[in-house]
Amino acid sequence: MAVYTYPNKQEQPVAAHVTSAEQLGIAPAELQHTLKLAGLLQTSLEIETILGFFIDALQEKVEFDGVHFEYFPLQLEAKFGQKKRHTCSYRLKLAGEFLGELEFSRRHRFAQQEMEQLENLLRQLIYPLRNAVWYQQAVTAAQFDPLTGIKNRASLDQTMLREVELAHRNKTPLSLIIADIDHFKKINDNFGHSAGDEILKAFAKCIDDNLRGSDIVFRYGGEEFVVLLTGTDGRSARAVANRIRKSIESCRFHCNSNGGGNTEAPLTASLGSASLTASDTVEKLFDKADKALYHAKEAGRNQVVSFQSLIKTA
Repeated sequence: MAVYTYPNKQEQPVAAHVTSAEQLGIAPAELQHTLKLAGLLQTSLEIETILGFFIDALQEKVEFDGVHFEYFPLQLEAKFGQKKRHTCSYRLKLAGEFLGELEFSRRHRFAQQEMEQLENLLRQLIYPLRNAVWYQQAVTAAQFDPLTGIKNRASLDQTMLREVELAHRNKTPLSLIIADIDHFKKINDNFGHSAGDEILKAFAKCIDDNLRGSDIVFRYGGEEFVVLLTGTDGRSARAVANRIRKSIESCRFHCNSNGGGNTEAPLTASLGSASLTASDTVEKLFDKADKALYHAKEAGRNQVVSFQSLIKTA
């Protein structure tokens, strides 16, 4: 099977046909180095770790100052060293599958012989890299809700553990919003589950459109969504929740009813918010927001209740 790497803008296919060391004119020491690298690259499924092993081995053969790897489909990026003026770039492919772009740079130009050495060593990288990309794709897929395209409950659990720990360590604010679509069962009953799915997707997008780049929205389950707001205090979290509520209320969702006609489906949401305190655990923060959501629904729905407001009225 052929491996294709493309240096710079000129496509130069590199065939992965390896015979004996004698036929290729490889010295025993060179062969030992190649086998050692091949074994090392198989010890991890983390892309950055594999690239680190590869770069360490490559530095013994070719001089360079910086390396930059990018895999656009998963927005993966890894940088090593410092980028310099002259570059040698490779678009990595295996059996037609794109595996990323790898760029080497240094102060002076790469000689033809050096580029050939790079290409020879890239043959050792390509299969372990493909395995690592496949692994990362599987990990990423496991963190996202297939219907809405946003992160799922498993991802929420991991993210909350990390963010709560960071907030406590750095003494920075952290807030949580739980949003629930009002009367979602009626929507499914009146318009069908396909319409319900479309509304869930639109609802997720509506929330995401009202967030900053640092905020994260998750589908917790069913018609319930969670928003994690880093660096956000209780007052600001309530403002975000109100903005989301108003945005959802102003949206118009058109669905085909079970009777066959095109009908506008009214949509509102109830939201509860809470902010992290010094004594809060992940579970306690979530429970506070959940309690606030319960009160929002009990009070008539289509409103925002903060946990802080419950304390004041208690």
